[in-house]
Amino acid sequence: MNFQNDRYTLKLADSSDNAGIREIFESSAFSGGISVQYLRNPEPYESFRADGDDAKILVIVDNETKRAAAVGGAVVRCEYINGKEEKCAYLTGLKIHPDYRKTLAFMTKAYDFLHKEISDCRCCYTTILDDNLPAISMFEKKRKNMPEYRYLGHYTTYCFHGGKKLLDIEKDHLEGFDQLMKTHFAAQNLVPVDHHYEGFGEQTFYCARERGEIIACCFVGNQQGYKQYKMNSYGGIYKALSKLPTELFGYPQFPKADTIVNHGVISYLYIRDCDEKLCNRFLRTVAAQAGFSLLIWGGFENNPLCAALDKMRTVHYGSRLYSVLWDERPALSGVIGMEVALL
Repeated sequence: MNFQNDRYTLKLADSSDNAGIREIFESSAFSGGISVQYLRNPEPYESFRADGDDAKILVIVDNETKRAAAVGGAVVRCEYINGKEEKCAYLTGLKIHPDYRKTLAFMTKAYDFLHKEISDCRCCYTTILDDNLPAISMFEKKRKNMPEYRYLGHYTTYCFHGGKKLLDIEKDHLEGFDQLMKTHFAAQNLVPVDHHYEGFGEQTFYCARERGEIIACCFVGNQQGYKQYKMNSYGGIYKALSKLPTELFGYPQFPKADTIVNHGVISYLYIRDCDEKLCNRFLRTVAAQAGFSLLIWGGFENNPLCAALDKMRTVHYGSRLYSVLWDERPALSGVIGMEVALL
């Protein structure tokens, strides 16, 4: 699809667009006191595909320079909705190269294009970082020929370490986990039905048992072959904090500027009865064994385990969760268990 006097082409991305998409990701960073670049190196298109069963990624190409000007789209995967396995689409957000941010006028065309590609999905949703105020202002205002972004609530991503062996835990012994998937996790909306997606990374399963029954468990994935967080710089109070030995106080050590963060990502976290003390002891034991500089877990505001993470020593940041609605179908509700590993 061409627009703006045939200057630009809007199309579905493929592997040939990797270099252009990579340049867009490398040109942007999270704003705020901690400036981080979220990357999908070395092959961004394949990284998107690893997060689900399919990826409908759109790219806008400058026909004169052959450069990629913008990228966005959706990752499609099977997730639980009200206890049923449903086809869902996570909208990845729009990234525009700085050279084109004031020249592109294409939003309605892009959304119409994308909707046709994912119209068979039971649910479409997305997240926007709290600090991204321009995007929040733009998408929360209803616009003609655009889907509605209906705010559902707050999602917190926690980064922690504080590693110390406080429990006896087992490694890669999954007996009993399938039953948890059918009962505990299936009862939460947006939990991926398949825990083997490549986007979770190279996974290790940790669990604690009592008389053979799982009382706490999670996967820890090494995603760094697909996704990376690059620490760019610190500002304000974080500049001073980054120079302190924060690990001595149980907080993650601040990564040095201009380095890739050695992170592991937690998924399918289960704690029997949402016991806060058990959660703390289990996660600190996992942190001690997993071997990463920090671990990352995310929870929606109605996830009971957020209360336990709030009492741990963490560095955290927030996002806003939205149902993206093209028609009159109901928005999401209930307990939401989406995994930060696939966002």
